[in-house]
Amino acid sequence: MRTKMALAVLAASTIAAGNMSAFGGVLKSESTPATSEAQTEEASGAEDEAQTVSIEASEYYFGKINVPYADFYYGEINHVQPEALEDAAAGQYDAEDKVTAAGLREEGIYDSVTSATSQKSQRFEKSYFEQNGDGTDILGPSSVNVAIPKTLYDDVKAAIEAGTECSNPLVEFVSSLEEVSEEVPAEYKVINSDGTLSQTIGTTKEAENVTVSFATVSTWGNYQIDFDGLEIESADIQGALLETSDGEIYGLEHLDNLWLRANEIAFAAEEMTEPHGNTPSWQRFADIQGKTITKVTYMLADQDDISIETDLYCKELLGEEYSITTDESVIYQKDGTAINITYTTPDDSDYSVEAVAAGRTAVEDGLYSVEDNVITLSGDLKPGSYTVTFSDDKYASKKSSTLVESGLEEGSVSIENNAVVIADNEQGLTGADYAAQVTSVIVNGEPVKAKGIAGILFNEDGSINLDAEIEGQDGNVKVFDGSDSYEIELEATGYPAVKGTVTAQ
Repeated sequence: MRTKMALAVLAASTIAAGNMSAFGGVLKSESTPATSEAQTEEASGAEDEAQTVSIEASEYYFGKINVPYADFYYGEINHVQPEALEDAAAGQYDAEDKVTAAGLREEGIYDSVTSATSQKSQRFEKSYFEQNGDGTDILGPSSVNVAIPKTLYDDVKAAIEAGTECSNPLVEFVSSLEEVSEEVPAEYKVINSDGTLSQTIGTTKEAENVTVSFATVSTWGNYQIDFDGLEIESADIQGALLETSDGEIYGLEHLDNLWLRANEIAFAAEEMTEPHGNTPSWQRFADIQGKTITKVTYMLADQDDISIETDLYCKELLGEEYSITTDESVIYQKDGTAINITYTTPDDSDYSVEAVAAGRTAVEDGLYSVEDNVITLSGDLKPGSYTVTFSDDKYASKKSSTLVESGLEEGSVSIENNAVVIADNEQGLTGADYAAQVTSVIVNGEPVKAKGIAGILFNEDGSINLDAEIEGQDGNVKVFDGSDSYEIELEATGYPAVKGTVTAQ
């Protein structure tokens, strides 16, 4: 759990007294951090009480540095305290790199995030990155506030000038310090003489009126958390922490776990590939299965952090030897379309159908039934792609998709009088049914791309909307721009493709 100081009262009293040089901070921990000589006797003797370390801000310089994920989270995970000033007079240049020794720099733990593309990965304002061919490596949080004892700062600067070699990041951190001053920021980490960074000093506020939802199946990870009512800007997020009921802490990284939609988080606990072709780091979350996430804390730059109390049980993932599948494809039947389920699951599981979705739209309970490992879709559910979600109390949810095909032959669909027309068929399928499933549109050889293109291009009766517009870079653009006729090609899920001519009327 990230711990931050309550500074408001102390700041008010010292400023009011006109004694800014006496301003200091107190690092609080609700769990038991590593012991420190600066901790009070009372705190060190009370196992369940918060322990504190006093920091005399007048003895420190403050600045900003870019910090690799491993170094950023090492202090949070291990409750690293700022060392006493008398221990920070000189750098420990021969000290081992504790972050490396702890394994945090290893692949999948807290190494960089590799993206196959650069566009989205470079939009996280509080991260820094480097180009990797056509992709990007996100290296860690950017412009992190840090404090360093003045005596240590002077010693390291002299060591840098003397060309002293260093076996830990101490020299690198001090060399990269920017905006060095005596002004105390809202939150910061302390650079210790062994090259480690302390856990963050500052204030954490608990979010109010936030609703939390948790999914144990997601295209972006094995687990996904959504916060409704959480007001946070992605541009402010330097990181985030998950705390579990056993006291473990897991740090989150940009793009892998933290998105431009700040109220959503996802993480993987086994190897997977997400829809953009990226492989999220999963190794550091491998042991989270079976644990309960009790708190999520967003680490925000230059302001108070935000925490959300949670009670999220991370169900166990099914091993590779287990699966739940449905028929890959079936033919639509107007009296009810049957989909077979095949369970290959642990003996102590009790999976059942939790939900059915047509495309991305949830199907109402009354429109399908389940009996003897067969799902029967009502005849009102026409051809298209259907996804079934299966849930269990112990194991993570699973999804399986089935294509319900129309069974129509090639040539049975045409475009007549500016509408999709389907020849008479036993299943009673209509042009409107076809239009609702259109996923690809080509007009005069040019693809027409827009989210929800079926609803844009067609009227409810399957006729083509000649006034259809799609969003362009400079405003809306008409699909049919005023010509006398247009050659159009359509593809629809579960149906044969069709080509035809649309005429202006």
